[in-house]
Amino acid sequence: MILFFYNLLFPIVFLCLLPFYLPRMFRRGGYQDRFFQRLGIFDRATAERLGTGRLWVHAVSVGEVFIALKFIRHFKKCFPEARFFLSVTTTTALAIAEKEASDWLEPIANPIDFFLISNYVINRFEPAALISVEGDLWVQRLFHSKKRGIPTALITARVSKHSESRFRQFRWVIAPLFSALDFIGYPSLNDEERWHSLGVLPLSRTITGNIKYDYEGMPSTFPPPDIEDVFSGLGWSREDPVFLAGSTFHLEEEKVVVAAWRQLRERFPSLRLILAPRHAERRHEIVSFLQEQQLSVTLRSKKNVDKADVFLLDTTGELQSWYMAATIIFIGKSLGIKTACGGQNLVEPLMLGRPVLVGPFMDNFQPLTSELLAVRGILEVTNAQEIALGIERLLLAPQEASAVVERGMKVLAPHQGATNRTCDEVAALLAKNPSRRGAL
Repeated sequence: MILFFYNLLFPIVFLCLLPFYLPRMFRRGGYQDRFFQRLGIFDRATAERLGTGRLWVHAVSVGEVFIALKFIRHFKKCFPEARFFLSVTTTTALAIAEKEASDWLEPIANPIDFFLISNYVINRFEPAALISVEGDLWVQRLFHSKKRGIPTALITARVSKHSESRFRQFRWVIAPLFSALDFIGYPSLNDEERWHSLGVLPLSRTITGNIKYDYEGMPSTFPPPDIEDVFSGLGWSREDPVFLAGSTFHLEEEKVVVAAWRQLRERFPSLRLILAPRHAERRHEIVSFLQEQQLSVTLRSKKNVDKADVFLLDTTGELQSWYMAATIIFIGKSLGIKTACGGQNLVEPLMLGRPVLVGPFMDNFQPLTSELLAVRGILEVTNAQEIALGIERLLLAPQEASAVVERGMKVLAPHQGATNRTCDEVAALLAKNPSRRGAL
């Protein structure tokens, strides 16, 4: 019944939402790339590369793609014969995935989950398994995979308190849908309890830990290779302290960050500012604001780096390496200003040994944020004054800054090995299906 009504209503809902998404698509750009793949249409070269028998991994946006890639790399290391195709929803995340393309990993734009499209893709490429990251599950894709005897899994199945409340309103759909999965890997006991409270009881499940927080076996991260040239062009020294605001989400949030930095400059004249907006297409409004404040700014996307007060990181896939160039990091989308709430990934800078400041609206990273705050593994700030005071405290007491990072790393310890545990569970799932063992 769920499948019947889903396919009946899907075209209607899709057409109703299209006027909302079209302006966003054109504003962000890049949706024309691989557009036909979203309709299940693949050129001959891509279709031949895909072949059959690959593991289909699906991720929505940037954060999920990094989880997917970490899982894929580790699984490939354990099972060298494995091949994958990775479907990605957003254009920004697809650009990141395309950088990892190889003869065993083929990134594609996520096909629309209408039965004519999903069924065709599954029938043509016969994936060895369907693996979704976090909570992005497509109804038709799931049930047609089940019909074809394809194992299905959900890894790092995080559910926030907000999502739990929303899901509870549709429990009659959520429970049978997610219970149809062959395997769910929960990041924590808290996540497991939330899914169970919604009536989700898949055939197999276990607490694997969160792949996003697993830094075991991660490739080494280094500052950008051209950092010396960039700093020289900016007129900065590598010895200067750097304040980086990562994944900021709204101009009002950037205004608070800039106000805090200007306060700090009175005491720390050499303190540098790097702004890394979540969406690079917002570069123009940020530049306009900075120029109104009589601040000079240089864009990372420009070939020539000029002397500037502020460096704007308006490129994709570089944030982690620039974290290595920072002294202190503020996590954007966390101050609760306008749409800037829910938070962004605070684990990456912590794993790289950088002290982290966050706003009070980090719901997307609970209960981890609360656990970190409880042990003072991060600092919470609510406005420009508090940001300035927090940074001043850390700059004046480097030992305290190191202690903050050390306490934060201890909170992340239970998640170490999550990637390996998840790979073991997926391999066991494939081993139970004789027709799919060839993927191992």
